[in-house]
Amino acid sequence: MSRLPAPLNNLPLPIIGSPLFIISNPKLVIEQCKAGVVGAMPALNARPAAQLEDWLAEITETLAAYNKANPDKPAAPFAINQIVHKSNDRLEHDMAMCVKYKVPIYITSLGAREDINAAAHSYGGVVLHDIINNKHARKAIEKGADGLIAVAAGAGGHAGVKSPFALIQEIRQWFDGPLALSGAISTGGAVLAARAMGADFAYIGSAFIATEEARRRCLQAGDC
Repeated sequence: MSRLPAPLNNLPLPIIGSPLFIISNPKLVIEQCKAGVVGAMPALNARPAAQLEDWLAEITETLAAYNKANPDKPAAPFAINQIVHKSNDRLEHDMAMCVKYKVPIYITSLGAREDINAAAHSYGGVVLHDIINNKHARKAIEKGADGLIAVAAGAGGHAGVKSPFALIQEIRQWFDGPLALSGAISTGGAVLAARAMGADFAYIGSAFIATEEARRRCLQAGDC
């Protein structure tokens, strides 16, 4: 295991909830954090863009109140996923909101950008970058990401195709920083296996779709 920077050190559980497109929302993020899991959601789930500030205020204020009431068992920090590809015309606005509310953890996807990393680092935020192979992992760290999310075979989203055994081994040959593993993880045994392979965190998504807080109604109605 690697030495972890704040806010990733001393987490109640070695689990990061993956940001689920459409499904993740403030209620889910807040309950994940209260349970000891790093709760996460995509910035793009807030629609229109102006809604993102309302959501960030809700998350930060609710978790601050929870931590004040539970000093011996504080919530885990939360993360916001940013799609940094040039097709995301909201990125500048969404990053400004995240910096304003001092989002503790960023999960960046579809491109590594030094300016995004610098914005997070300006107040002590941490950046974890999605990668599907060792080449992309090296590029992300070279551009200033603090850690990596190894998206292996079995993962959702922009799913990787490499075996988690091979991918984690390749990365750990040169990188000793924060590393999460994604790909068909949903049980305590799988979390333990991810850590045994060399990951610091298990990255879990689908298991949270069944929760009461997940936003599923529009998916069921087919109108989102």
